[in-house]
Amino acid sequence: MTLPSGTEGTNIAGGDGALVEFTVRDLAQAVQKQMAIHGKDAKSILEGIRDPVTKILNSNLRDIGVKREGNHIDESRYLYYDGKMSITFDLLPEGKNIPPHDHGIWEALAIYSGELHHTVYDRKDDGSKEGYAKLQVIDDRVLQPGEMSIVAPPAEIHSFTALTDDTWSVTIVGGRYKPDRHYYDPANNSCRIANPKKQKVV
Repeated sequence: MTLPSGTEGTNIAGGDGALVEFTVRDLAQAVQKQMAIHGKDAKSILEGIRDPVTKILNSNLRDIGVKREGNHIDESRYLYYDGKMSITFDLLPEGKNIPPHDHGIWEALAIYSGELHHTVYDRKDDGSKEGYAKLQVIDDRVLQPGEMSIVAPPAEIHSFTALTDDTWSVTIVGGRYKPDRHYYDPANNSCRIANPKKQKVV
C-alpha cells in the first residue's frame, strides 16, 4: 500500500536553486535503494538514509497516513507499506515503558517531536535455556527531534519510554515483524514469548 502523491512533503532546493518537494514516496525509494545496495546491513542502510529521513522529519506529517494496529501503542499510521518495507508515523504514549523486546527484523526510529528514552541491548547467552536471557546494554540515551537509532539482528532488542506527551516517531521497518516476540526482564535475567496482538505485554 502506497499513499497517493498528495502526502505532505518538504521543499528543498534543487540543483538550479528551484524548490523541489521531498515526499514520503521519495523516502521510500531512498530506503529501497539502500536495501538493494546493503542487503541486511542495517547500520549501512541507516547511514544511507540519514539525509532523506532528515528531510521527511522537516515535513508536516501530522495530518496524513492510514491508521494501523500498533503492537504497543494506540496511535500509529502507515505512511508507506509494500510488504517488504514499511514506514509508519507513531505517537509514543508518555510514561508508558515498553519493555525490552525483539522483532526478527531491523527497525529504525527517527524522532519527529518530543523526547524518547531509548535503550538497545545485546543478548549474551546462547538462548538454549528456556525462560533465561542475559542482556547487556549497548546504547542508552534520550533521542531528541531529528535523532535516529536502529536495532537489527543480532542486537535487535530495545526498550523505550516517551518522556513528553507529543513524542512522535517515523519508524522504518525492513520487512515483516515476527508475530511471536521475546519479551525480556533484564533485572531477573528472564524472558518469555508473546504475541503482542493477542496477549497483553505492557
